[in-house]
Amino acid sequence: MLTTTLRKVGGSVMSTVPPAILGLLHLRAGETVGVTVDGGPLVIEPTRTPRSSLDQLLAQCNPSAEAGDEDRAWLDDRPVGRE
Repeated sequence: MLTTTLRKVGGSVMSTVPPAILGLLHLRAGETVGVTVDGGPLVIEPTRTPRSSLDQLLAQCNPSAEAGDEDRAWLDDRPVGRE
C-alpha cells in the first residue's frame, strides 16, 4: 500500500496521488474523480463520461428536420484545408 500525506492548502485539505497510481487509472492532473466513504475507507475513483454509440446518437436526430441557413452554408462551402 502506498501512503500519502494530507496537506492544508487554503481552506481545503489536499492529498497527492503518486504517478504510478495515476498511470494505472489512466488519470492526469485536472481530471475529475469521485470521492466516497465505503464502510470506513476513503475511496477515490475515476469518473468517466458515458460514451454513446452511433446508433444512440442517430436515434436522437430528426431526419426530416430542415437544415438552417448556417448548416446549408457549411454543407455547400468548399474545403479550406486538406480534408
